[in-house]
Amino acid sequence: MPKLRERLSSQLSSSHSLKRKIFASAALSTMVFVMQIITRLLSTVVLTRILTPEIFGVFAVVMMFTFILNQFSDIGVRSLILTMENELDDSFLRSCWTVQVLRGILIFGTCGLLALGVSSMQQLGAFTPDSSYSDATLPYAIAAIGSSSIVAGFASPARFIYEREMKFRQVSLETLIYTALAVVITIGLAFWLRNVWALVISNFASAVIAVVLSYTMFKGPVMRMNWSVADFRTIIERGKWIIGQSALTAVVAVADRLFLGFAMSASSFGFYYIARQIVDLIELFLNSVHGQMGLQVFTALQKGDDAPRLRTRYYRYRMLFDGLSMFSAGAFLTFAPTLVDIVYEDRYADVAVMIQILAIGLILIGPGLLRDAYSAQRRFREMTMLSLVRAATIWIGLAVAVFVFGSVTAGLLVIALHRVPETAILLAKGNSEGWVSWLAEIQLIPLVAVGAAFGWGLAEMWKFVV
Repeated sequence: MPKLRERLSSQLSSSHSLKRKIFASAALSTMVFVMQIITRLLSTVVLTRILTPEIFGVFAVVMMFTFILNQFSDIGVRSLILTMENELDDSFLRSCWTVQVLRGILIFGTCGLLALGVSSMQQLGAFTPDSSYSDATLPYAIAAIGSSSIVAGFASPARFIYEREMKFRQVSLETLIYTALAVVITIGLAFWLRNVWALVISNFASAVIAVVLSYTMFKGPVMRMNWSVADFRTIIERGKWIIGQSALTAVVAVADRLFLGFAMSASSFGFYYIARQIVDLIELFLNSVHGQMGLQVFTALQKGDDAPRLRTRYYRYRMLFDGLSMFSAGAFLTFAPTLVDIVYEDRYADVAVMIQILAIGLILIGPGLLRDAYSAQRRFREMTMLSLVRAATIWIGLAVAVFVFGSVTAGLLVIALHRVPETAILLAKGNSEGWVSWLAEIQLIPLVAVGAAFGWGLAEMWKFVV
């Protein structure tokens, strides 16, 4: 009996400790999110008055190429450090850092080759004249942006140790400092240059800031090249599945930029880029909360063998994500035109409709968190299959919408709802494994209507004030 009481007491203490860390992380992430909203809205208001929509369209293409390269070469150093069973030694951290550096050099070289390819296609007349792909500065911007990857590769992985140990205060402070400095630099460069180079150079400067902060704010071993065969074997063995998932994530994430970049004019593509930034604010916040502690939470939840209790704790964890995403989806549907009218000039009016369509997809964020339950169990093959489903959905859907129906609006709907098949599979598997309750999945859906009413009320208040 004493041993049983001791074990129950230990489990209870561990549960309370995890709960405290979850609440602390949520509070800190909320503070960071508010800061990011303020800085992003400030920078957006300023930048859209300095730079033309075409510039945003060209920069979206540049970032698409770098995103593809980053994802296709992502061995998941952060995930490896967070999920490593044993204590992490300095040798393993230095090996991870070595891989990061080599990866940055590889991305830089590939950016140069891509720039040559885009330039050749421009000379052959492969793109329509008003497309972002036809812009004369695009190849040079692609080549230049690769330098940011070299710099980013030198960042210390010590930050991930703090995340592993759920020391979120330092992580949040670093994010706040980085966000503030990056916005100031971007706005300053935009005032000075007034072209796409302002965004390219600010991206490089942001990488420098991130590297400096990684060493000054997080204590860790001195970084130097380390060529441990045993460490590399571990990184490659576990990283190969992460590369596959990251590559499929890239395939999904860039589909919109590839299809819409061809189907839209440069200015309309710029509108889409801005609309995505607005809607993605909600997902950015929820991902920042979940990203800090998701793997740790799912790992802790699965240590118990009480299925009903596990499911209850899982839905308590999800409440924030479901509540905010559904409320925000409704609010965007009714408040988007007023928001665009307040923040942007008249020439950006088309952004509102795009925000309304893209916001529909926010309701699928909560169920998607179940992916990390598989990650915590290292079921990487199943996660890869889910990523394949999502990739096939968005690519086939966009191809049909753009090339068969010739409808950009249909394409936007595909982008908003492309996670439906993957979500259906996740929920079905989760239900069979004891994670998912169908009643719990629908209980917060009415918050969409509440959010729509709130957005409508704000819009009416703004009309009265103006």
